[in-house]
Amino acid sequence: MKYCNFIDGYPLEDLIRNYLPKLRTFRLSMTNLFLMRPMTEEQIDALMNSFRSSFWIDENRWFFRCMADEHFIRFRTVSNAFRYRRMRLPRVFKSTDPQDNIERLYTTMNSISDETLLDQPILSKIFFPKLYSLSVKCPINDQYWSMISNLHQASSLSLNFSTGFSQSELQTFLNRVPHLRTLTIYQNASLPFPMSLFNCTFPSIHYLYLQYCNHYFNEEDCIVLTQSSLTSQCKQLEILVKNRQSIKILVNNMISLCSLGARFPDENINEIINEIINEIRPSRMCNNVDDEDIQWLVNHLPSTCTISRDPSCINDIQIWIK
Repeated sequence: MKYCNFIDGYPLEDLIRNYLPKLRTFRLSMTNLFLMRPMTEEQIDALMNSFRSSFWIDENRWFFRCMADEHFIRFRTVSNAFRYRRMRLPRVFKSTDPQDNIERLYTTMNSISDETLLDQPILSKIFFPKLYSLSVKCPINDQYWSMISNLHQASSLSLNFSTGFSQSELQTFLNRVPHLRTLTIYQNASLPFPMSLFNCTFPSIHYLYLQYCNHYFNEEDCIVLTQSSLTSQCKQLEILVKNRQSIKILVNNMISLCSLGARFPDENINEIINEIINEIRPSRMCNNVDDEDIQWLVNHLPSTCTISRDPSCINDIQIWIK
């Protein structure tokens, strides 16, 4: 049976027996792109069984693990030093080591980006004790705390507001993440932005990413944001803004801010785009002197600010504050 260019255990066993009889340490790692070379359950089992002979299991105690997700399938020797570095849970997990199981895998994970984690049937004894980065969909499922009871090491969090949320539940969650430093917020475009989010008490957030919220902050929104504990120690902010006045409010009121990335709505730059297309002012993209937005900001922001328009995206203004 062919295994999508993977080497099975039978020829390897013959090779080691005949030519490397004194071999004591053996490491094997094989990876394939799952989408291009999919394997059936039967093929995976057949490949794993080729490493279940007494030579591998009893004589040498060399064990093998197979893991697959939507992109890759991997076959590797089992190691005590193993740490699972993928941020999504594997769809397939098989091992020739009876002591090696999916529960052990989860205890090595330090990052989870799979927001649908709790929508999957997972054994109740599964838990993740060492997470430093995770993604969460609000509202938070009660099952969450049975698996992730300790978030004291977590420093990075992504919140996805796909539906409404309870402020009290979110506050309870935030209280469990005392060392949170990076916060990214996603929001369903069909929902209004949950401004009540800013009423929560946040830990010391240094890096705040709001550019995925599908909400352009006007002047009133920015005032509310700057009065929130969310921005009291924020050093870097990425955000969508309605106008230049919004940027002025953010820079003047966020005392710890060092870097601000602000994106204007598309309609705010139609005139600029038309000028570029018509070659009225072709230097607009690279010459800040001819940029009305840049010049307005230079005139209204502190002299400690360095301001430029992102050459790769005309909507974006980047500001560095000394």
